[in-house]
Amino acid sequence: MVCDSELPEDDWTAVHRAVQETAPATPFVLLAYDDSVVSSALDAGITEYVLVNSDPEPYITAARRISHAAERYRATNGSANDEWGQSLLAETTDTICVVDDGGTIQYVSPSANRLFDGAGRDLKGETIESIVHPDDTERVREAFETVLASPDRAVTVQFRTRCGDGERNWVECRARNRISNPDIGGVVVTLTDISEHKHRERELRRFRAVIEQAGHAIYITDTDGTIEYVNPAFEESTGYSYEEAVGDCPNILNSGEHSSEYYASLWDTILSGNVWKGEVINERKDGHRYVIEQTIAPVEDAEGNIDRFVAINTDITQRKAYEQKLEQYEQIIENLPVGVFRTTPGESGEFVEVNATLVSMYDAYSKSELLDRNVSDFYADTDDRTAFSRRLCEEGSITGLEVEQETLAGERLQVSLTAMKTEEDGDVYFDGVLQDITERKRRERELERKNEQLEQFASIVTHDLRNPLNVAQSRLEIIEQRCESEEFGENVAIIDEQLVRMEELIEDVLAIARHGKRVEETEPMDLGALVESCWQTVETAEAEIIVDTDLTVEVDTSRAQQLFENLFRNAIEHGGRDVTVRVDTLPDGFYVEDDGPGIDPAERGSVFEHGFTTNESGTGFGLSIVQEIVDAHGWDINATAGTRGGARFEITGLDTDHE
Repeated sequence: MVCDSELPEDDWTAVHRAVQETAPATPFVLLAYDDSVVSSALDAGITEYVLVNSDPEPYITAARRISHAAERYRATNGSANDEWGQSLLAETTDTICVVDDGGTIQYVSPSANRLFDGAGRDLKGETIESIVHPDDTERVREAFETVLASPDRAVTVQFRTRCGDGERNWVECRARNRISNPDIGGVVVTLTDISEHKHRERELRRFRAVIEQAGHAIYITDTDGTIEYVNPAFEESTGYSYEEAVGDCPNILNSGEHSSEYYASLWDTILSGNVWKGEVINERKDGHRYVIEQTIAPVEDAEGNIDRFVAINTDITQRKAYEQKLEQYEQIIENLPVGVFRTTPGESGEFVEVNATLVSMYDAYSKSELLDRNVSDFYADTDDRTAFSRRLCEEGSITGLEVEQETLAGERLQVSLTAMKTEEDGDVYFDGVLQDITERKRRERELERKNEQLEQFASIVTHDLRNPLNVAQSRLEIIEQRCESEEFGENVAIIDEQLVRMEELIEDVLAIARHGKRVEETEPMDLGALVESCWQTVETAEAEIIVDTDLTVEVDTSRAQQLFENLFRNAIEHGGRDVTVRVDTLPDGFYVEDDGPGIDPAERGSVFEHGFTTNESGTGFGLSIVQEIVDAHGWDINATAGTRGGARFEITGLDTDHE
């Protein structure tokens, strides 16, 4: 032991006492700066001393006296200390080697057996490179050359060894050149097994890389809630940088959406050593709120005490939005007035999903009752199901297929099916809607029956009324030619007028009977040209027409002609022989107006009724027929005041094109 007499925190006597108590035979050399210290030092039993301030070469003197003290120590305690030293070397976890300047191992301590799996006693005489993994040989060689070139420098290098069973251990090698020491005569190499440290280091690097690259926001706090670490995903999702977050607490994310009791329960859970999981609404640095799925777990130290907490946050804002939309869509589908279904394909088919409307439509008690039945059970004719399934598989979609079905109560239904074939996770399904058209089909049949009756009525009018009328008119012409009496002539004129009115009534009734149906075939027409053509077919006297439109409309031409002719007749009949009629454009249609006296506002709602007229000579069917034609086209008509106070009829709801 070499000790300076002037120590910064304690004096040399404390060191000397410690050496005496631990290893009393150890030589003790004191470097003294004052003669007064020497006598007390010798009394205390030191081995040698050197007066540093008075000796011209104190450290050479110190080296010589250390050497003499060591020789005396070896002479007195050599054998006992050798055995003690060997036992100590055998028990130490480090391996000590002495390597000559050629790299050959001259000595290896007994502990090498543990490091090299029993190969320690075979290493003497081998080169140092023989125990180094080939991939690390160059690095070890460079370190060895540095040690040889710098005797006063200790060199440290880490490398992998080659063990007896082929395993690789990591060691830390500390080497010092002691070739000049006659007792050593080589480079002293101390090898420390750092395999476990390297393993933990790799695991730590791997763990840190995973945390750094994780898509989840992760932060670590101490037991007081102070943030110690955040990963890049945390910075991205919260808007707080690493420097801003570390040292603060998770309250920086508090949105105010949760009560203090909520967070108190969270802390009670994790402080008791349990994992807490839940959804939290947080607030970013910029004030934007987002939803996370959070897991907080306690981390224990080696003694099992909670040391810190780690929180893993998954941003589920988008997922929550999707879930809300999905719930909305599910509610919409559940409450649609049509049946919605998902079934498996095949002749029988099985229900996979149904909505409440379909359950009600089939008179089932619940969805589960339908899910236990085959789809074909609800077809009045199972062949219809077979054909439907085959066609849907081939075409991929079907729109408006009408079939007859039967409820669980045995009631027959007429339904319209619209479906498409879909694939999900490799499985094929039929997704679609089913609409109950039983009432519509009943109305269609009723309408067909009424149309047949109207056709029959038209036939009766044509054959049973028109023929006698024609005969009466013919006979009246003969009478007019033969009778010259003035009184008789007046009566004949009256009869002729009534016969003409009867003919008009028959024509109007026939128009209603034959044209009350909905238009099925249309063609595009230039509205202006159509109006001009219709004006030429009406007895207009001195009346004037103004056409200011460039519309092209889809119409049934013959029925559109009748519409305009009736409107023109109505304008002349009520507005006078010199009335002016205008046809112009509306945003979704057109209007026909005149400058006559107009329609009493109280009567505008009645002008389209059958038989309504303010003219004693009118039939009351002209505007009714206009209404029928408008309805047949799917348009709307409204009677209102004209620009100059006359009558104006606005026809809207058209698909129009402006040239």
